[in-house]
Amino acid sequence: MYAVETYELCKAFEKTPIKKRLIAALTLRKAPSEKVIALNKVSFKVRKGEIFGFLGPNGAGKTTTVKILTTILIPDSGEARVLGFDVVRESLEVRRRIGVLPEDSQRGFGWRLTAFENLYFYATAYLVPDPKRRVREVLELVGLEKEHWNKWFQRLSQGMKQKVAIARALIPDPEVVFLDEPTKGLDILFVAKFREMVRDRFGDKSRAVFLSTHDMRLVEETCDRVALINKGRIIAVKPVEELKRLVPKGSRNVYVIKVNELSGSKLEKCTDVLKMFDLEWFRVERRRIEFQVKEESIEAANEVLKTVLSLGVLVESFGRREIDIEEIIRRLLEEEGYAD
Repeated sequence: MYAVETYELCKAFEKTPIKKRLIAALTLRKAPSEKVIALNKVSFKVRKGEIFGFLGPNGAGKTTTVKILTTILIPDSGEARVLGFDVVRESLEVRRRIGVLPEDSQRGFGWRLTAFENLYFYATAYLVPDPKRRVREVLELVGLEKEHWNKWFQRLSQGMKQKVAIARALIPDPEVVFLDEPTKGLDILFVAKFREMVRDRFGDKSRAVFLSTHDMRLVEETCDRVALINKGRIIAVKPVEELKRLVPKGSRNVYVIKVNELSGSKLEKCTDVLKMFDLEWFRVERRRIEFQVKEESIEAANEVLKTVLSLGVLVESFGRREIDIEEIIRRLLEEEGYAD
């Protein structure tokens, strides 16, 4: 019945601050170590064919959980199973059935191999039938243009490298795919396509997707259920519709345009132009333009961006403003009736 099961997973790390290490080195003494609790009795279940969101702020324990479930780390205590196989005792069986996009997604690629060559290497390692055909399939699936297939990996943009890393996770056609911060480095237009890919479970409705992220919008638009983790412990496991209620209304559909400092003098023109759009509100200050569109529409936000660019403004970045996860956690804790 379950793709993933965890029972009271615990994990702690020994950590010594650099200042104490330096003092110990200068005094020829052993540096005192401090124990940091990464996971504290983490328990949840993911159904087969489910898109399961694992949501929390940076440092909450998301990546540690993913590393345990993908057999990279061994828990101090507790138990975890993927498709019924124990991640410690039956790690090889687990690895045969999963695909993984790690947080450090560029690790493991040959920088002077092309995107195609890198994926061909992994396809042969997975003993995939007709590996060249499979590589072409996944590259087309993630939307990497053919003109980039034969470029050295090191010459690809950050977004292109992330697409190749997503393709690598899909090479073995896994029964469960683990995605750790998958939209990192992706351009805003591809993020919309990526959401569709996740909702479609990358072409296999029976596939389970474990989505670890701090991107609340990605979770809202793709997931069936969500586990919220904070400071190493599970705060709640809820259907995504229940979690949506906790999102502050004013934080939805807000976009941010970061402007190059050389274009600072043109921001006044931007203010006059933005008044022409039917926006909920907008704010222009320093090198940032923030605005909220009235409906969930990336097209409306893109029109604003195009207009700003037409004024000769140099744009460094453009994207949605992240929803404050800490605010959602605070609201959930208040709703559950206890303090963190």
